[in-house]
Amino acid sequence: MKTITITALLALAPSAALAIVCNADNVLRALRANSAKASPFCSTYTLPPPNQPLPTYVSAYPASRVSSACSCFITPGPTTLATTTTSLSTTPTSSTTSTTTSTTPTQTPPGQDCKGDYIRNGDFQTLTNGKPDPWVFAPETASNPGSGQYTSTSATLSSSGGDNYASLSVTNGQSETGGYAGTDIKQSIPGLCYGVQYNLTYSSQMTITGGQYRRGCNAYYSLDSIGQLFYIGGPSGDIPPFQYETRSYTFTYYGNGRPDTLTISFSCSAPGGSYTVDDVSLVGAG
Repeated sequence: MKTITITALLALAPSAALAIVCNADNVLRALRANSAKASPFCSTYTLPPPNQPLPTYVSAYPASRVSSACSCFITPGPTTLATTTTSLSTTPTSSTTSTTTSTTPTQTPPGQDCKGDYIRNGDFQTLTNGKPDPWVFAPETASNPGSGQYTSTSATLSSSGGDNYASLSVTNGQSETGGYAGTDIKQSIPGLCYGVQYNLTYSSQMTITGGQYRRGCNAYYSLDSIGQLFYIGGPSGDIPPFQYETRSYTFTYYGNGRPDTLTISFSCSAPGGSYTVDDVSLVGAG
């Protein structure tokens, strides 16, 4: 008797169509490790032809690899993998075929509550030892990339008339090596439900100091499990909210369903800028 085993690894998009798989090589890992700077860089670098010098954290790699990794960083590859193993047993007079399939991630378990607000303390009003837990603010930074001016970033809790909000700011972003300096705030959240529609709502305002062509500021929102949700700023993102306003973004979740992290990032290549955020909520329709 002869036995033949065939194993296939398929990348499945939500519609079950085949799609390109993004492999996490060293270039993509470097972009993810520097996400506050990498997202605005990649949003323009993938436009033909590449129009920015490579930042230091990927400067050792060929431009073609950086452009490919940027494509995966901005638009993550499919996250559902199906492994199919087929064993064929044959004899001269008969044949038998058996198939075993395992899929990761599994669908949302029955009974899991996919509704309600996943964000805690979205208005930043509840403080523990002066901090708006469970939000995590990036530490302040200061560096001198050799231009004679220090670049600084900060993410702080601010208050006006008793209303608390997050304030992200960059000073002398134009002198930062690679063109951008950035900061962020984060919050760990429970795993979202696969295939469920979510609505992310937030209030914000952006201020840019000394902005000019390709010297501006950007904000972007992301989930660790699926990457960037949306991008605010030039040249290809949403128009920045130069006056305080409330916006919402709706998406259907096709991630792995594990505990996640929402990150709100702000970066500038302009001489300076600030981004205020308040009243953040993430509500499922499931």
